[in-house]
Amino acid sequence: AARDGTLARFDAGRQVWRVSAGTVISGGVGADGKLVVVGSPKGEVLAFHAADGSPAWQTRTSSEILAAPAVSGDLVAVRSGDARIFGFAAADGKRRWVYQRSTPALALRSNVGVALTDRALYAGFPGGKLVAVALNNGAALWESTVALPHGSTELERITDVASDPVVLGRSVCAVAYQGRVACFDATNGSQQWTRDV
Repeated sequence: AARDGTLARFDAGRQVWRVSAGTVISGGVGADGKLVVVGSPKGEVLAFHAADGSPAWQTRTSSEILAAPAVSGDLVAVRSGDARIFGFAAADGKRRWVYQRSTPALALRSNVGVALTDRALYAGFPGGKLVAVALNNGAALWESTVALPHGSTELERITDVASDPVVLGRSVCAVAYQGRVACFDATNGSQQWTRDV
């Protein structure tokens, strides 16, 4: 996807199709082989059929979309710039749920996305929190701390999770802005290990 709204599919280096989304694209591309989803600075979510690039559906979130949407099975997860995560039905774009949490006074403007598995959605937030969210209703399954704020100024105290969570087996890991790495049990959020980098 290009910022000017151009969206293209390539297979083995060969262009299969190229279309215009009709708006500026601000986040990366989310796709699962059937559906291609992008977001705009105005909070628009646009979905296209992966086979031919034809429009599938369009919907809206509450603010700009900087992160690539996540697409898996019948769910499209989109993170907006105001730290909300929206769950949309992949078939028609109908909103299923919204997950929202409070954010500290000072937070990074980042393109941190989510990790979507068949068990849950994992997302890092400002304030150093990693949350597992239920796919069916958007409820928090567990919340764990990647990093705790410390320092005398607001800048020193930024501990936003600055990476997409990575899920491998039963572990989910994330990195905070000041360089702390932490891994947790993906099922219950219990801490496995942490390390300052």
